[in-house]
Amino acid sequence: MADGRMLAEAVGLLSAGAAERDLAAFRADHPAARVRLIRQREEYDGSLHHALLIKDGDGATISLSWCPDRALPWPLRGVHRAGEHLLLRVNGVETPVARAIACLDFIWDESRLADRLITDSLVRELLEEAPEPLTDAELQAATDAFRRARGLLTAGAVREWMDRNHLSHPELEELVAVEASVARLRSRVAGGQVEEWLAEHGHELDVARVARVEFAAGAGPRVPDADGFLDAAERAFADGTARPGDVFATLRRGELDQETADQVFGATPGTVVGPFPTERGHLLIKVLAVEPAVLDATVRDLAERRIFADWLERRRSTAKIEWFWGTADRTGG
Repeated sequence: MADGRMLAEAVGLLSAGAAERDLAAFRADHPAARVRLIRQREEYDGSLHHALLIKDGDGATISLSWCPDRALPWPLRGVHRAGEHLLLRVNGVETPVARAIACLDFIWDESRLADRLITDSLVRELLEEAPEPLTDAELQAATDAFRRARGLLTAGAVREWMDRNHLSHPELEELVAVEASVARLRSRVAGGQVEEWLAEHGHELDVARVARVEFAAGAGPRVPDADGFLDAAERAFADGTARPGDVFATLRRGELDQETADQVFGATPGTVVGPFPTERGHLLIKVLAVEPAVLDATVRDLAERRIFADWLERRRSTAKIEWFWGTADRTGG
């Protein structure tokens, strides 16, 4: 467990009034401990309070907080204003949080939203314990990449996007910094494991370059010859039997179900495979080229993401997850 000197220094850190500034030095002095600084903004008066969680190697956690003599009285800590329960107002019509959650409740059938919220919480916990600070140059590079990824190529486009999403410039910088820090964390977690992962799972990242056409349900499974595939696709689209969509695509083996992957990646380039049933009809695929995964920047990024996702799933399996709405069978963790 933490010794008396560490606890005294922790109290000094909290009481000095510069906990966020001095946290890195405290961590450096006590590298064996996992330290997390908790920030609590009181809605009643806007005051900011800090608490410190210290985890030792034995798994125990010490929680420390400090309050100045003339701070907000304890009975008022955590008091919520009525407006905090309001999420949205449109033309004077108010939407409380409870109603918004009820509107989103159907999403639990897929649980993607819930999974993303839990993942975000786990990532923030990790970044609070071991921050990934960025230099000004790195932040600028991350901002440029953020803009390019969203097609925000002019200052006007950036401003319009910020206004639409109700973001200030500091909030945009924070959003970019978090995204860049997560990328760093992902690389740190996957460090030294990419080659080993590829040796076992690399085939999942094999690439097939294809032309594909989805036919409507009533069109019937007509399979054109390979040489006339694109002409047949044009005619089918013209007469309404082919559905709109991208014709050319790059597929990864791991993105496909087993049966489709076996046929696509087992085909000789230049041949047509299918039909494969879809929700709206059936799909025909002409295989143009098949390439094994090679360790380039793209494959490394994909491998790191898979390793990171598996690592997060293991952390999630041991996390204490508490939802404050919904039914227990849906929200229990």
